[in-house]
Amino acid sequence: MADLETPRFPETISIGSSFGPAYSTRVARNLGGKTARNRNWTYPLHEGEVSHGVKSQAQLNELLAFFHRVAGMYDAWRFKNWNDYVCSGSDGILVVITTDTTWQMYHRHVSGGASGDHIVQKPISGTVAVAGGGSYSVDYTTGIVTRNSGANPTGWTGEFDFRCIFATDKMLPSWADFGIYDWGPVPIREDRL
Repeated sequence: MADLETPRFPETISIGSSFGPAYSTRVARNLGGKTARNRNWTYPLHEGEVSHGVKSQAQLNELLAFFHRVAGMYDAWRFKNWNDYVCSGSDGILVVITTDTTWQMYHRHVSGGASGDHIVQKPISGTVAVAGGGSYSVDYTTGIVTRNSGANPTGWTGEFDFRCIFATDKMLPSWADFGIYDWGPVPIREDRL
């Protein structure tokens, strides 16, 4: 299995897709009707569906070529989630991996006094700025920040992609009529490193 940095999933198709966070929660109900919940994952895994982003024969050809290139579920690739691709201000947080050396990039979502984070493993080169007053390097294939010199980093801003795979090994497009394309669900899901 390869992790493809290029090509990125076609933006002209991703802009018409649905994609968002999914959590795993186990709910147990007793005979009296009371429930207990267990949150199975600390961070969400994102999933979506891209077939409705196809609007033309050219896009159909592009998606089919991309599907062949990544061999269905086999290779992971970059995907731009148009609903969540920018970290600004205090949204970009860093979590220590190795004290005073390396940090993992995260995107924080705040609602009232609570927050939820998701890991960022595919920042976009040329868009990332690391705050803190030191010298830092960013691994754009993992989202890991390394301090080269100076103070520890305090946060980051920039754009990011999600590392995804197709959640199917089958593409079943159909041609309904001139200029009308029908394609069953084309599910995708986040695939963490």
